Amino acid sequence: MLKSVYNPMSQVFKYLSISIVFMFIGYLFGLMFLPESFIYMANAIIAVLMVALILMALFSRKSIIPRRFSMNFVYLFTFIDGILMSPIISYYVGSIGTGMVINVLLSTAVIFGGLAFIANRSESGRFLRFGPTLFISLMVLLVMSIVNIFIDGSVFNIIISILGIIIFSGYILYDVSLLKSEIEYGAINDRNDLSIHVLNLYLDFVNIFLDLLRLVSELSD
Repeated sequence: MLKSVYNPMSQVFKYLSISIVFMFIGYLFGLMFLPESFIYMANAIIAVLMVALILMALFSRKSIIPRRFSMNFVYLFTFIDGILMSPIISYYVGSIGTGMVINVLLSTAVIFGGLAFIANRSESGRFLRFGPTLFISLMVLLVMSIVNIFIDGSVFNIIISILGIIIFSGYILYDVSLLKSEIEYGAINDRNDLSIHVLNLYLDFVNIFLDLLRLVSELSD
């Protein structure tokens, strides 16, 4: 095994942290350069971006996205995603306040860290059996999210948010368990073998973050 992936599990979380930093750089870039009119369109952008992120999660798990690619692609994707999220986060800052948005971000980090720790401490492959159920649930969530673009009801938003949090929390367990299994079978040979794992964990993190923001916003109204 190459030195660059001497500790693949640690490396994944290092690259994931870098990816989240790129997302926030993209957010600041969008905040500075996107027209203010985008912020007023944020409500519509939220629905479209949520659908796009769920689609991305589906594609990555059906091998439509290759299993191995440059880590630079992940950084580029997260930077662009941060730009796209800038009007949405600005919308929530105006709606529920900066402090609450930060609290939601910290809550997301706690949820993510706790579930990743559980999966990492569990036996290899323990949560892989949940894969088919999670995938079907993700497709149901996608359909519900598309329907919600046209309905945009408060109760429906809450249901979708709770379902999204549950599904992507399950995927954290699944994705870390899958990574642990691949490490044990010697399938990780260089850092680009980690790229799909970093992307999937990033999508888990961001989807939970956005679902929590939407849930808190709906419950605050």
